[in-house]
Amino acid sequence: MKEKRKIDSFLGADVEFKGKLKFSGTLRIDGHVKGEIWAEGSLVVGEGASVRSHIHASSVQVSGELHGNIVADHRIEILSPGKVVGDIQAPVLLMEKGGALQGGVRVRREKGEDESASEPFAADEDKEAFDPTLGVIQGIVMRSPPQVNDTNKDGSALVEETGTCRPLQDAEVVAVCGTSLRKRTQTDASGYYELTALEQGIWKLNVMSKGHEVAEATVEILAGGVYEQNFV
Repeated sequence: MKEKRKIDSFLGADVEFKGKLKFSGTLRIDGHVKGEIWAEGSLVVGEGASVRSHIHASSVQVSGELHGNIVADHRIEILSPGKVVGDIQAPVLLMEKGGALQGGVRVRREKGEDESASEPFAADEDKEAFDPTLGVIQGIVMRSPPQVNDTNKDGSALVEETGTCRPLQDAEVVAVCGTSLRKRTQTDASGYYELTALEQGIWKLNVMSKGHEVAEATVEILAGGVYEQNFV
C-alpha cells in the first residue's frame, strides 16, 4: 500500500533546477531537476516530472521519470506511470502495476537496525556500489542537422542546413582512463547517457553511432560528484 505524505516543499512543473539539493521534511518535484539530492526526509517525484540525479533519502516515491541510483533508508515506491532507470537500494520496495524499473535492486536492512547480524561482506558491497568519492559523467548527445551541398552559379560551395539538432538514440559512449579503467553505456531516446562509479583521473570519451562521425571529449574527475559533458 502506497504511503500518503504531507508535502512540506514543492518544485512546480515550470521549475528547472540544476545542482545539489538538500532538504528535510517532504519535497515534491513536478519540474525538471538535474544533479544530486541528499535528504533526511522524503522525496516525491510527481507524474510528468523529469529527474536526472543520484538520490539518498529516507523514502522515495516516483510517479514521473527518474534517471539515477537511489538509496532509501526506509522505502522506495515506483507508482504508475513512473519509470526509474538506475540501481536502487531500500529495505522495502513497492512496484505498482504500470511502474517500470530498468536497473538492479538490493534489499538492505532498515536504518537503525543492528547491522552486526548482517553478512560480513554487505557493508563493503554497499560502500563499493555507492562510494561518494566516485564520480559520474552524464550528458546529452545530439545529431547535427542534415546538410544539402550544392554550388552557386559562380562555382562556389553552397551548404544549406535543414532541420534542427535531434537527440541521438542508442549511440555507444565509451570512457577510458589509463590502460585498465573502461566504462561503456548507450544513450536513451532523449539522447541522455550516464557513466557511473568513475575513479579520479582523466577520462577520454568517445561517442560512436552508425552513420555519424566519432565525437570525442576529455573529462577530469577530481572527486565525487556529477560532471556534465554534452555532445552537440
